[in-house]
Amino acid sequence: MSVGTVSKAIIEDAKKIAKQYTIELDEKRNTELSEINESIDKLKEKKKEAVAIKISLLAKTETSRTNLEIKRKRLRMEQDILEVVLIEAKNRLEKLEPEKREIILNKLISVATLSNIYSNEIDEKYVKKIVKDKYKGNVTCMGGILTEDDSGKIREEFTFDSILESIFNNNLREIRDILLGETEYGFQCNIL
Repeated sequence: MSVGTVSKAIIEDAKKIAKQYTIELDEKRNTELSEINESIDKLKEKKKEAVAIKISLLAKTETSRTNLEIKRKRLRMEQDILEVVLIEAKNRLEKLEPEKREIILNKLISVATLSNIYSNEIDEKYVKKIVKDKYKGNVTCMGGILTEDDSGKIREEFTFDSILESIFNNNLREIRDILLGETEYGFQCNIL
């Protein structure tokens, strides 16, 4: 074998090895590019999911804030309505007809157990007429009576103010339901 043939064979082998190496490099590069593209696609998908979750959380948070604000405004409005109703009830009690006022005073006096009785100036004449010597003076109230023992340590309040406040506070839920139409009471009274 001549040197030319050997060198041709070596060059041919080197070309085959180089071609094979180029093919392997291309395959490796394509595989790596494919893996990189896959990783990028997975990252994009994860980012999309993360963004979707953040958007969902933000939407829920904003919805919750809005609902809370609506509830606060409704509660304020309900409180305003209840306050107006309480004021109107007080006004009606203050303007109660004398006959009705006397009937109520009779009932209040009949349940009083303490010896000293007080009333406002409007009711003084009528209360004095019924309780005589037990009447001890005036108190500031819309009407009704206040009683106390001889020592002044024990009091019973039967004033319109205290009775109205007690009834109003103890029945606040029912009053609210009737006014705002939350419950059926056999009649329609829907302010809102």
